[in-house]
Amino acid sequence: RGGARGGGGRGRRGGGSGAPGGGERGRRGRTRTLSAEQLERLRTRVRRALADIDYFLAMPLGWRDGTVVVWAGMRGAITLAAAQTLPEDTPDRELLILVAFLVGAGSLLLQGSTLPRLVRVLGTTREDRDEADAAERERLTTLLRAAAEDALLAHPVDHDGERTAEQALAWKRQRLAVIDAQRAALLDARDDGAFSAAALNSALATLDADQISLELKGRPADA
Repeated sequence: RGGARGGGGRGRRGGGSGAPGGGERGRRGRTRTLSAEQLERLRTRVRRALADIDYFLAMPLGWRDGTVVVWAGMRGAITLAAAQTLPEDTPDRELLILVAFLVGAGSLLLQGSTLPRLVRVLGTTREDRDEADAAERERLTTLLRAAAEDALLAHPVDHDGERTAEQALAWKRQRLAVIDAQRAALLDARDDGAFSAAALNSALATLDADQISLELKGRPADA
């Protein structure tokens, strides 16, 4: 009897200890599937990262900008701070601190006083950036025009004949639909990283101002 009880107990314990292992192996074998929303969010992040890389590659610092940045650096401040950390028993510590102070003051006076002249002589790459900004504005205008044309086709309004209150209200709804379509196009372009943040924020601010102006006027026939 004792052997039967012992064997049965060992069998039950053995079977119980094997069950968690099988469940763990089952969990490991299952693969996690991403939802459509998660996949779209992942694609958006990848598009933004690639767009950021393209932007930095297209707008690098030129040698003139780099020269101005180096000339405006705080060389003396680091030297003076390092000299202050010298131990008290360092030979000629006071002299070293004085030299560091003179170097810092000389760098401040020399480089600080000549920095504006250096910028005027070298110039910057602003001219090249102006051309890039103009091209970006042109692409942004094309995007907004295409969105407006699609919205006008989706919300047609008859402008012929006498202008009535109903026609004025339909015109206002059409204009608001155009603004919504343009805003959606800008937000999609922001997700894709197709334009700079400054250009997108400026265009969005313009659309917000147009929408507020329409809403404050109320019915266009009353304006």
